Amino acid sequence: MTRGQLAILPEGRRAERRIVNLAAHLRETGAAVADVDIVNLSTNGFMAQGEMNVEAGGNVLLKLAGLEPQNCRVVWVEDGKAGFEFTTPLHPATLELVIASARKPIPRGHFGPQTGR
Repeated sequence: MTRGQLAILPEGRRAERRIVNLAAHLRETGAAVADVDIVNLSTNGFMAQGEMNVEAGGNVLLKLAGLEPQNCRVVWVEDGKAGFEFTTPLHPATLELVIASARKPIPRGHFGPQTGR
């Protein structure tokens, strides 16, 4: 799958998840900041992986580049991954901006010298 591609919705899912690879910071109240990777994102929530010390039912702040910190609830935790729900869902345009800002252009000359152009 490519970055920003739609994930298949499991039964009961409320919003389409976008497959991403975003660096972010999570922080529980009174705890240290954890660096995590966001692997999917929707208007309602996200999945993160990394060394997090969170428990289901807890509340955290998510900080993504270009966005104000977002309040989130921990929904599940398993094997270095966790699912989170935004307290206030993201606006669809905000979701698209976050995804677009994370895209990187293909470097010029990536496939070697270009001839015949």
